[in-house]
Amino acid sequence: MALIAAFASFAPAVAIDGSEIRQVRFGGGDDETRVVVELSTDIEFRAFTVSEPTRRLVLDISRAAWSVEGLETGEGLGFGLVDDFRFFDRSAEASRLVFELESPAVIVNQFDIPANADNPHHRLVIDLRRVEASEFEEESGFPEPSDLSQLIAERGDATFAEPERERRVIVIDAGHGGHDPGASANGVVEETINLAAALELRRRLVATGRYDVIMTRDSDHYLTLQERVNVARAANADLFISLHADSAGAGSSARGAAVYTLSDSGAGRASRLPENASDWNHLSGGTQPPVVRNILLSLSLREKRNRSAIFAEMVLDSMSEVGPVLTNGHRQRGFYVLLDSQVPAVLVEMGFLTNRDDAANLNSAAYRARLMQSLAEAVDDYFDRDDVSDDNPVRSAQLTPIP
Repeated sequence: MALIAAFASFAPAVAIDGSEIRQVRFGGGDDETRVVVELSTDIEFRAFTVSEPTRRLVLDISRAAWSVEGLETGEGLGFGLVDDFRFFDRSAEASRLVFELESPAVIVNQFDIPANADNPHHRLVIDLRRVEASEFEEESGFPEPSDLSQLIAERGDATFAEPERERRVIVIDAGHGGHDPGASANGVVEETINLAAALELRRRLVATGRYDVIMTRDSDHYLTLQERVNVARAANADLFISLHADSAGAGSSARGAAVYTLSDSGAGRASRLPENASDWNHLSGGTQPPVVRNILLSLSLREKRNRSAIFAEMVLDSMSEVGPVLTNGHRQRGFYVLLDSQVPAVLVEMGFLTNRDDAANLNSAAYRARLMQSLAEAVDDYFDRDDVSDDNPVRSAQLTPIP
């Protein structure tokens, strides 16, 4: 995704111990806009929209100093769905960024990306989507102190670390198969491409010696969506990757790869799945009251989605060096194979079979090899992050006592 730096004129705040805001950037367009706030260190944050006194996106963060080179006053210009924005020091403990919205929009995703070799800044990312005024009014409002999300933010602690083991466990899901061939265009059938790519990715991951790789299918046969999820559950997988090829309507020029992670609506659906509730009852040592169970599930899903989003961005960065990727290539949907509350998961659309160039590429063993090599490198990068160690505790979640 191309990002555009905001042109503004903020007065640099007096330096404080802690994080400094270094940049605010925007990407996307008038219907879908990404807001990225870059900081010097990791920081707690919460984003929400309000309708009064005007339509706004509000980003509350722990206290941070404004330190953006060349900016002089307290107002900045936006892009896409954002008209302009302002920075406030709310108190000795908190700061706030307020983004005036050009039109009704809802938050479809919010996550953070730790600093890495390519970018020394910690990034807070909020994705906005244009909606009708009625949907905006329904979704907007200051979070109530008694709200479950507030309770989780104040009292919840989640550890979503990969289990201690010599090699990470990767589950690769070749989409479709058997009597479900998937899309078909330009002489290429999706189930065949998905399986060929999955087998190539397995070969490259196994060759590193770092991973145990499990396939949901390694031949042309049909699996239900639940059976595919069950494979990852049974393996206690560290990562789930589902491979697909996309299609578009007649006359569409769409081409390029995209990566999907779990959406807000999908997270709500996941929290209602009985198998997810059963997982948290087991991990917490017995049947929990529904409120406690739901909080634990929300904690798990929040951290799982964050890790999935980090991996998705790494995949897109790596794959873009091999072939085209869609604008706003990191997208969110409630796909069933992404619903497990425990395993970071992505669904990769490798390209459009309805596009002649994409179809020819995906039908080429040489191109698939390069594409799967880029995906394998993203897996390496994901497990090489600073917050992943060789001695991680088992995934858990807990509530801390109210002071």
